[in-house]
Amino acid sequence: MARRYTALEAFWETPELIAICFELMDKPTLSICARLSNRLSEHALNTLYRDGPGYLQIFKLLGVMKTDGASMLYSYRDDMTPAHWDRFRHYSSRIQSLAVHYRQDGFLNISDGAMIDILATLPQGEVLLPSLRKLEWEDNCHGSTFPFITIMFHNRLQDVHLKVDDIDVNIILQHLARRSPVIKTLHLKMNETPVRQRFGFIGMQNEIAEIVKSFRSLHSIALPPELYSVDAIRNLSFNSGLVRLWLTTFAIKETKVDDRERQREIHDRSPDNFTGLRALSLTSVGLINLSNTPIAGYMAGIVSLHVEILQEDHPSGFLRLVATSYPNLRDLVMIYAMWRPPLTRASFQGALTMDLLEPLLSMRRLQSLVLDHPVPPNLSDADLGRLALAFPELKHLELCVQASGDHQEKVPTLSCLLPFAEHCRKLISIGIYIDAAVRPPIITPEKKTFAASLRVMQVFCSKIGEDHFVVDFLAAMLPPEAELTLTRHSDRLVPVVGKLSEHFPPVDSDTDLDDTSKKHRRRWEEVGRLLADLRSVRGLLASGRQQNEEA
Repeated sequence: MARRYTALEAFWETPELIAICFELMDKPTLSICARLSNRLSEHALNTLYRDGPGYLQIFKLLGVMKTDGASMLYSYRDDMTPAHWDRFRHYSSRIQSLAVHYRQDGFLNISDGAMIDILATLPQGEVLLPSLRKLEWEDNCHGSTFPFITIMFHNRLQDVHLKVDDIDVNIILQHLARRSPVIKTLHLKMNETPVRQRFGFIGMQNEIAEIVKSFRSLHSIALPPELYSVDAIRNLSFNSGLVRLWLTTFAIKETKVDDRERQREIHDRSPDNFTGLRALSLTSVGLINLSNTPIAGYMAGIVSLHVEILQEDHPSGFLRLVATSYPNLRDLVMIYAMWRPPLTRASFQGALTMDLLEPLLSMRRLQSLVLDHPVPPNLSDADLGRLALAFPELKHLELCVQASGDHQEKVPTLSCLLPFAEHCRKLISIGIYIDAAVRPPIITPEKKTFAASLRVMQVFCSKIGEDHFVVDFLAAMLPPEAELTLTRHSDRLVPVVGKLSEHFPPVDSDTDLDDTSKKHRRRWEEVGRLLADLRSVRGLLASGRQQNEEA
């Protein structure tokens, strides 16, 4: 009679289950498993080395390294032999991703001699890390480090994220285009050096425009705004697989749209340019320049648009353009790049008005709308009611949330939330500069409150009056799980070439705030705490309201 496998024996005979189990182990446990048996060793080593151990550690896998007492540079103790490379390949072939950070990885401590040893003895036709698919490299050393990077490039590399000195960008991308032409993702950040600050980026823009021609398989490309040029976008337009094109400091979280629905919306446009493009991020200068070329007509299919404003008067020039040229947008962000001169809060003369926003009312597919401005909006509650009626699919709305200072003749009050609660039943987050010193209406049972989907209401330092009136109103309007949060930047932003913390102060910072704004911020914090304490009571109110609606 044949012996039957137990469940435990069947487990150890199933490679997929072993691999899943090993994913949950820590490194010390994996190291022990790597020495138990040949079968377990393979799984353990795959898990241990899939995410590279670090640049210097990879070099140490090839042979014993020693340091020079004076320079502290690493070099190999012995001459490289084929046996060294056979042993190295046993480990290096498992590395699929590698993240290198100049502060955490001493790649600059590798001597020129060690680099020469590797390049001179690397077996013919082989690459250093043949299974490497993703490379992240962050360098801020202000030294020529491109030889350390380019040795990692090969024709199966797919995702590349680089932060390097601006003077190294061209030569690094030239090597990347030659050795890794089929990459799918290229995200580039630059450290500005005195040389580039002196001579500018014009010549560099022209070179980048030529280099991007070589990347025919790109799905996503992110470049610093300084590298924008119409020629670069024109050359990228022939890449049918390109989905995401970012040329700004930040971008927006994108709404997913079914591809069949998107194709129905763009059936009448040219199929030869930007056929797959969904997300576009440009400065206002870049967008205006692009509107004067035929390329703009190829982008009717984008669903996410992020625009960083460089001059106060630019919105009046392109909002109508946005409404007519990109009618299928789900996500629209307009944010002033206050981190770039010459913009300063003191320089602003105007505010957002309904005349300015009127063209957007035709964009009924919008699901995320972020309109940032440092000055409180010159909009009435009735104006906000028109916005609510225009965007029935809205899930995220932010309107001048971080504005501060004296407001205009008219400004939204808490009452402006009522039409959004009634007409925008899919809202997940909402933030509007509100004059909460105006006493809000009492919420009677027949009034619509926000749907249960709402999770966040964002505020910062807008005007606020007596706390208890505000708390009573919001406790009735917001679903019990919704929170009131303070923020200094939009939650919809995604970093592209910089960190959020590098451009926006923390919530508790007093930067750019006068004493009145600080006082309002403290009172909004107190309102948020009171609403959190009333969560159970708000839950009972919501249950009672639901029972009345069902009765």
